Order: sequence, then C-alpha cells, then structure tokens
Amino acid sequence: MKKIIFAVGLAIIAVLATSVKGAGPSVALSGIVSSQPEGPMEGVVVTAKRAGSTIAVSVVTDKTGLYSFPADRLQAGDYKLTTRAVGYGQPDTQTVTVDPAKKKELNLKLSKVENLVGHVTWGEFLNSVPGTQAQKDQLYSCVGCHAPTPIMQSTYDAPGFETTIVRMHNWAPSSSLSNPQLLPYRTEQNPKDADFAKFLSTINMGGDRTKLAYDLKTMPRPKGKATRVIVTEYDLPRAGAEPHDAIVDAQGMIWYDDFGQSVLGRLNPKTGETKEWPMPILKQGVPQGSLCLAVDKDGNVWIARPFQAGINKFDPKTEKFSGWQEPPEFNNDGSRTTFLAPFSDGTVWFDDTHNMRLNHVDPNSEKVNSFAAYPGMKLSYTGSGERGPAPRGHSMYGIAVDSKGTVYWADIAGGNVGELDPETGKTTLYPPPTVNSGIRRMHMDWEDQLWFGESYGDKIGMFDTKTKKIKEWDDPTKWDAPYDVVRDKSDHVWTGSWSTDLATRLDLKTGEIVQYLLPTTDTNIRRVEVINTTNPPSFLIGENHHGKIAIVQPLE
Repeated sequence: MKKIIFAVGLAIIAVLATSVKGAGPSVALSGIVSSQPEGPMEGVVVTAKRAGSTIAVSVVTDKTGLYSFPADRLQAGDYKLTTRAVGYGQPDTQTVTVDPAKKKELNLKLSKVENLVGHVTWGEFLNSVPGTQAQKDQLYSCVGCHAPTPIMQSTYDAPGFETTIVRMHNWAPSSSLSNPQLLPYRTEQNPKDADFAKFLSTINMGGDRTKLAYDLKTMPRPKGKATRVIVTEYDLPRAGAEPHDAIVDAQGMIWYDDFGQSVLGRLNPKTGETKEWPMPILKQGVPQGSLCLAVDKDGNVWIARPFQAGINKFDPKTEKFSGWQEPPEFNNDGSRTTFLAPFSDGTVWFDDTHNMRLNHVDPNSEKVNSFAAYPGMKLSYTGSGERGPAPRGHSMYGIAVDSKGTVYWADIAGGNVGELDPETGKTTLYPPPTVNSGIRRMHMDWEDQLWFGESYGDKIGMFDTKTKKIKEWDDPTKWDAPYDVVRDKSDHVWTGSWSTDLATRLDLKTGEIVQYLLPTTDTNIRRVEVINTTNPPSFLIGENHHGKIAIVQPLE
C-alpha cells in the first residue's frame, strides 16, 4: 500500500511540475516541495540566497506543494536553497543557477529528521515540557530572551542549575556568549530558585538520559492565506549584532539599534547596503546596548539607552550625536531609560522603567524635567519577565504620547495602561479585561488609539484615549507572547512573537488573523513597525538573535 501511495504522490508531482511550465513570465524559479511521508507539502518556507549576497528571499509552498519566486525578487546568479519545515531536513538539491529572463524549475525532496532539538521554537518547547502552569510561567522568564536549546541539551543536575540561575540573575538581558555584560548591581539567590532548578533538571539531558523524557510537540505548518507571503531578510555586517528595534524613515531607509552594543545602523532595503555609527558612552561601567528607536518630525533619530540612563539624538545630515541623561538625583544603579516618544512640538519623553520616572526634554535645552509616573506606588523589579499571578507592584515597559501631549505608559507588572497629565502630574491607571496580561511596548496611531502587546495573556490590546476603553483580540497561538503592536494604513494590525517566529496580521474590519512563519528559527522579534509605502503595507522587524532585518510582504 505504501508503494502505491508513494507512486501516486510522484504522479501528482509530475502533473504539478508540468503545470509550472505554464507559469507566467514573472516567475524566475519554481517547483514542488515533497517528502516520502507526505507527498507534496504545503507550508514549507523556501529560501533563496545568492552567492556573495547579504539578502535572502523566502516564499511558502501552497496546498499543491508549489513554491514560486517572482522574477523581480531574484537577480541572475547562483543561489543556495534552504527550507524550513519542522521535522524535515534540507532538500537534497540545494544550489541552482537563476536567470530572471528564463523560468527555472527545480523540485525539492525533503527527508524526516529524528532529533527535533534545535528545530522547535520556544513556544513549542513550552507546550511540550511536562510541568505545572506556574513552572512553565517561570520557564518563560528564561526563554523570553534566550533560546531553550541550551536548557534541553544541558546535563546539569539541580545544584548545577542553581549555580547557573544565580549567574543568569546578574547578567544583562542583552548578554550573549560572545558579549556577556554584568548588571551594575548584584542579585543573590531567591527563594524560588531551588525549586526551579529541580524542575529544570527534569526536562534536560541530565542523569542517565540519552534523550528527552518527553515528546516535542510542534505547531502545524502554515496553510491557506498564511502561505501567501514573501519575506526578505538582510544580514547585518557585524557578528553578534542584536537588532532590537528597526524603524523606517520618510526616505524609506531602515534604522536599527543594537541590544548589546553601542551602535546605530542604517540599511538601504533596495541595495542591502548598511552604514553604522558608534554611539557615545553616557555612563561608564554599565551595559552599553540600546532598545527603543524613533524618528522625529525633522528626520532626527532618537535612541533610548537603558543602562546608560539617558537618550541620544542622531542628526543624519551632520552625522552627529547629542545626548541627555536622567537628572542626577534619580540616576542610580537601577536606572533604565528604556523607551522614548517624540512629541509634535519637538520635545521628547523618555522613561526610567525601574525607578518609575517619566522624563521630558526640549532638544534646545540641557534641562530634563522628571515626573513620578505614579506617586506613592510600590515599585517592582520585573527584569525577568516572569508570567503568571504573583504579588506585584508596578513597572513600566513602553511609553507613547497622543496628539494632545498626554503621556501613556505600559504597566507591565501591574497590568495597566498608565496615563499621565503633564500639566497636573496626575496619573490614572486603566486595567484591561485580562488580569496580569503583561502589557508592553506601545504605538499611538493617527486616531489616538494606543496599541500594545499583552505578552503574558497572548492578546493584542488597544486603548482608545478618547473613550478610555480597552479592547482585546485573542492571539490564536499559545505562548505566542505578542511583544509590540502597530496599525498599518490598510486597517490591519501587526504583532510579532518573540517565542514562535510568527508575524501576525489582524484585519480590523473582519477580525481575521493570519500568521506568517519566518524563515529563520529563534528570531526573537521585539519592536515591530510597518512600511506603508508598499501595497499592501509590509511588516518590518529586527531578528534580535540572528543579526538580520526582515520585511514581511503579504501578497493579499
């Protein structure tokens, strides 16, 4: 019976391959992706990268297994083809010569792989590991910034994990093996560490285990509309680059920062050319990376410098930096000036997420005015990003300003939208329907609607600054953890997952959600942005763990 099924599959492939010959002249490269277990495979991401190029283009196979690269997306040259289909290895044929003026057909055959470690996303890992919701919530605090593979592949016992956990408490979230950065303060073992270490020692390769003691559960591959997409990825010039935020200016240039290094970069998406500038150090002896980016009305680029306790402005015309720090009376080891928001009058707001301050600066002055985000509130250190109900105070993770100059901040620890009236200093808190939803990052749209991710609740949120009401949409993927949300001009809302490699588009008119799978595993999406000059609008992200910028272009 298996031989008969496989023969039928080959016959289908042959028919489909023949149909490819009839494709229009706009197709440069196409073919059928198949495997022996499945025959033609829907939802396989196929990536083509020209030899010597920093640009990779990816498409997704449709329900017939067909992939198709438009001629205007591939230049002439030799290309290496790779695929993403969880549970399957690379195709047997991986190189092809392309001439956009001549249609090229190449069918790809994939083979099953036994070991899924390194293939699964963090979300799939969290869905797979045995444990209570509380244990998984605590595990989320690790894999929110770091890949789960080292945990799975480790052989630590509980005491070994206890030592590791204390060490991790004291490194900045942006740390990597190639760029470790100590925090400016010391954190000792906390009461939860011992139990957590015991749990971790049960889900790795410790003891006499030769494989994981549980099966890895994978997400289904994309299908239907989720296959109608083209993704373009751009390699950045530095090894270990961590593009946390990526934004686009009025000229179509993409600006990016670095989570772990003191660098500002610019990418020309038409050519792939990059240029980078070292940023000045504002505070010695602390981690140097950056987080939030924004472009003001004059085209200046503003950068938030978390542990540097200040912000920088970069003038693209003069290529010069200027900077401001938090007032000295509030500048301490805990200071993190993580987010900023330019206002239409030329002034800029920036925060201190851990001292709960909102700072206001006029670029024509050196003075920085500082406000308590919520006078008298209990502060809460939430650098771990731990999910789940717990005794919490309040902590900021995102700010925005509406057209009237009212300041809003994301209370990630307390689970509220905070509103500050800068004239009176009064703060009001607005809780969403979902308790402890992990509100973070913020985008204010042209109608003064405030969009944000609810990363603990797997939801998209919107606060209407006029009605003071919050509306939520469910993310259909468990542990998707929406980090940031932005609205495009076609009335679609986009968010990215730092745990599943999914780019999500919500149609505000119909409520339909489409999730596009990125070509690269462990992308770690943070800030999201849209490019409204394409039709339809595109989605722009930094791949924080891979030193890449990606543009997701839906085809419908």
